[in-house]
Amino acid sequence: MIQSLVFDKDGVILDLVGTWFPVVEKLVDYTMLRLPAICHETVTRSKLLASIGVDEASGSIDPMGLFAMGSFSDIRAAWQTLMPPGSIDLDNDESYRAEAKRLVREHVHGNVVPKGDVVTPLKRLADSGFQLAVLTNDSEDSARRSLDELGIESLFHPIIGADSGHGGKPEPQGLLHCLSVHGTDPSRALMIGDTGADFGAAVNARVADFICIADDPLYRPHQDVKADNVIPRLVELPDLLARQGYMPRR
Repeated sequence: MIQSLVFDKDGVILDLVGTWFPVVEKLVDYTMLRLPAICHETVTRSKLLASIGVDEASGSIDPMGLFAMGSFSDIRAAWQTLMPPGSIDLDNDESYRAEAKRLVREHVHGNVVPKGDVVTPLKRLADSGFQLAVLTNDSEDSARRSLDELGIESLFHPIIGADSGHGGKPEPQGLLHCLSVHGTDPSRALMIGDTGADFGAAVNARVADFICIADDPLYRPHQDVKADNVIPRLVELPDLLARQGYMPRR
């Protein structure tokens, strides 16, 4: 019997584009401002976005790209490879890091966009006896703030970010830590996510199964993800688990 449900945050509980794309656009613009004008011939807005899996012309987002899968640290590292020698050290420039944090505070906190109705299904799952946790490649503090804005932080324990000391997905340590806190064997747990990093964590931790949040099975992050396990929104998760025999049907 399944005891624990571990959720990714962005793209599952939060609308990834609605919540985070405004701040990424602002950060791209700020990064361009910090470069000498002569560098703009080789470093462009489109190249910065493309390096993290965003096509500026079409607006399409690669579900395996860094915008979908990675942390801001991963994004900075990708952008650093495009920086001309001696221009700016994105990871260690204090003013750059401070402005990035300010942009997150201004454009994300207080403006969180849920991915549909997330409150109803999550409360139903908690009331049914499942233990719920969040495992994200965002920071723990940012995750807690976002979940608190939606009024659902108290439903999850633990809430683990990429900076919580267990590494990031797809490494399994964070997921295994969540299950350790619950006292749950991996064979009695499910991971609910939307990216290859989430699926990789589920495989590496050897949990019972992976539930994918995607608008269409064609968009699942790996062919080994079962098409029957793909749902567009969390609101469909309780009924999916009921069909699979993991919780009572209504």
